[in-house]
Amino acid sequence: PRMVEEVLAAGVPVDLLLYDAAAATGRAAAVLARARQDGVRLVSATSRVIAACSQVETPQGMIAVVHKPGAQPDAVADRPDLLLIVADRVQDPGNLGTIVRIADAAGASAVWVTGGGADPFNPKAVRATMGSVFHLPVAALEVPQAIAALQRRSVRVLVADQRGAVEYTDVDYRPPVAVVLGGEAEGPDPSWREAADAMVRIPLYGLRIRSQ
Repeated sequence: PRMVEEVLAAGVPVDLLLYDAAAATGRAAAVLARARQDGVRLVSATSRVIAACSQVETPQGMIAVVHKPGAQPDAVADRPDLLLIVADRVQDPGNLGTIVRIADAAGASAVWVTGGGADPFNPKAVRATMGSVFHLPVAALEVPQAIAALQRRSVRVLVADQRGAVEYTDVDYRPPVAVVLGGEAEGPDPSWREAADAMVRIPLYGLRIRSQ
């Protein structure tokens, strides 16, 4: 219900809302009322049907078929107050969804997904965003395209890297700026290192203490 609530609040078109009437209490009932008011097609189903349609172990009695939000990378990059998060080669959908959610909480302008990483609209990724993917622009593009777009607009590029020369607390984050977060196994594409204005590290103090 919370996810559908976020979808409706963002004004994303909903083709169908399947729900279990027996579970439609509290927040779920309020979501159904909002959906009905917005003219969404509502279809009642048994809990067994809901479970068969769901991809989670404990369905919450509500499933929606929703239009995939679209985002134009160039339009985003033109913002003078740009705070862009680039998730490069992030393979795990849950990790990618968490990045989108944190970017939203931090007031980012958008998230770009590059390097052939996970699909930001993978069901696991969508759940991990907790609804942020429906109102924060998220776009997938190739690394060369992303770098060229940022360089044309003189956007500073900060690349997170454990070997970075600058600690994250000493970095200027004034917009327009892009923060690149690399994948779990290989980190960011080497092209990002070449395009970076600064390589930024986040010290792991606990790890440092344990290694001493």
